[in-house]
Amino acid sequence: MLNDTTRQIQIRSAKGPARLSFGAESLWYLDRLTPNSPVYNVPFLCRLRGKLDVSAFRKSLDALVDRQEVLRSQFLPLAGCPVSFVLHKRPVGLKEVELGFLPDWQQEAEVQRRAKEEAMRPFNLARDPLLRAFLYRLAEQEYRFLFVTHHIIFELGSLAILYRDLSCFYNAFVSAGSAQLPDLTFHASDFARWQRKVLEGEHLEKLNRYWRRQLSGAPTLDLPLDFPRPRIHTHRGIRYFFEMAPELVSQANLFFRHTGTTPYRGLLAAFYIFLHCYSGLTDISVGSPFASRCPGIENTIGFFANTLVLRIDLSGDPNFRDIIKKVDRTVLRAMANSDLSFEKIVEAVQPPRDPSRTPLFQISFRGRTQPYSSLQLSRIAADSPEFLDNGTAKFDLALELEASTGKACFFEYCSDLFKPQTIREMKDNFEALLGALIAEPNLPLTTVREVKRIIRSKAHTGNVGSC
Repeated sequence: MLNDTTRQIQIRSAKGPARLSFGAESLWYLDRLTPNSPVYNVPFLCRLRGKLDVSAFRKSLDALVDRQEVLRSQFLPLAGCPVSFVLHKRPVGLKEVELGFLPDWQQEAEVQRRAKEEAMRPFNLARDPLLRAFLYRLAEQEYRFLFVTHHIIFELGSLAILYRDLSCFYNAFVSAGSAQLPDLTFHASDFARWQRKVLEGEHLEKLNRYWRRQLSGAPTLDLPLDFPRPRIHTHRGIRYFFEMAPELVSQANLFFRHTGTTPYRGLLAAFYIFLHCYSGLTDISVGSPFASRCPGIENTIGFFANTLVLRIDLSGDPNFRDIIKKVDRTVLRAMANSDLSFEKIVEAVQPPRDPSRTPLFQISFRGRTQPYSSLQLSRIAADSPEFLDNGTAKFDLALELEASTGKACFFEYCSDLFKPQTIREMKDNFEALLGALIAEPNLPLTTVREVKRIIRSKAHTGNVGSC
């Protein structure tokens, strides 16, 4: 990765239209290909208890948008290329919704219904405010706060920043003080300009060579499906939320620590074995999102994530410990070459294109090391936020695990391919497999496949293939 980036990033002198980063530009084109789709909506809902100063909360949201220019940006074409325009002012317009008149048993269901409706309402990137905020009041000191934004301006690394800034502004307003926040060195448009400047010449060619060597010829990962694969990926999907057994999480983290790996890499290694058990493949590629924040943008909200494609060779009958070592090496090398955005990796590798599948990988894995950040509002108890289901799936299958507690985990799956019962079985099978791997980490892969108590037969569904 590039070093000493703070000396290379420069604040744009002009404040007119700005080119997007490669990742944000790709999201803009995807939005044009699938207009009126909520697939890249990012919705979070959290519970607030206490005497909330709604006026101060409203002013805090507006102060947040004033501070973070990407939250008041518009994205539209100029001379054939997408650009961003930053508006001078763009109030959030917090919408208050009174639900206290409903019976207690009905309130939460109504919150969930309204929140999901908002999570599924698409954005117009050229016209709409890209942060929608709602405050549902259930009782005098009981609220639910929902915000929905678009991925083009927000990734999960931005959540902690948004909650920190919002909390700081609110606490300052209710105490008649001033918000003490770190200065913003750079904005998203500064990062985009820097990225386009450095990804050229020998550095770009070196990255291209690495990813072509790593991913050329990678096979498609086909899992047994419940339905024929549509000719075009529709993005219709469901999130199946679950909690891992606490004792399994504790045992897994202890094993990973003793093995000298991280929970993320250990769980990813188990997921490769899980996919091998379902597919029979020994050459497996999985996409995994990584933060790509460089020095100077630690406090900036925006889209600073990159998806890396991690290809693992499971041939030679390795055991769990061997596969963890393979994953360790693969992740470290991928991170050393992570300056190249996923969109540029696809350009470099030039895989066969299939409109029914995403290029280079069809299965995604994210491992979080701690729960989502929470609001820290004065005299208000705020629960950890809930990442809502917006009725879409970006890939055939995605697994997100929270490694510290095992809570707020989910499978996100394409409902055109899988039945809910199949995903519930996958969850049970993954937990059973993980427990067995920790108990007997030296079992060779062929032996693991034969343990029927770990992965039950899929013969009742079968792979029905494509139309």
